[in-house]
Amino acid sequence: VFRKKRSDLPLRSRSCMYGKILVPVDDIESAGLALTNAKDLAKATGASLVLLHVVTPDHPLVISDEHVAGVHAAAAVVEQAQQDESVHLANQQSKLQAAADEISAEGVSASAEAVLGNAHDEIVRAVKDSGADLVILSTHGRRGVSRALLGSVADEVVHDVDVPVMLVNRS
Repeated sequence: VFRKKRSDLPLRSRSCMYGKILVPVDDIESAGLALTNAKDLAKATGASLVLLHVVTPDHPLVISDEHVAGVHAAAAVVEQAQQDESVHLANQQSKLQAAADEISAEGVSASAEAVLGNAHDEIVRAVKDSGADLVILSTHGRRGVSRALLGSVADEVVHDVDVPVMLVNRS
């Protein structure tokens, strides 16, 4: 049996199996445990962190009646929704960047990205685009009817990415 010596392995294989950890954050205030776990694991392994927040776009439903002035009113509502989304996206990017800066100050390389889209789709995209080796995702911990009605981004992500996923129950 031929075995490679430890010194013949690439540096990444010798030090750890995680080079980049994706941490999707839906609410920076409630993601503390997931961020703490990610930061501690990154410190221990030398991995970098990618913090991701996905803003779900609003799609206003405009019902025409005597109070709505046709297409112009609908366009104004959509335009206002888009402006609100832009402001929300910028605010989330700012909060996420502040968290990444705090983590970086503790000696862990961290970046932040806030995007507009579907949470599941954007997390799957980010895993591929960033080259993440691990996803650390906080969950609401819903069970039963609540979970059936609201679904679970975590469940979908676990099934649709080709890297390990660590689920952290925030409760």
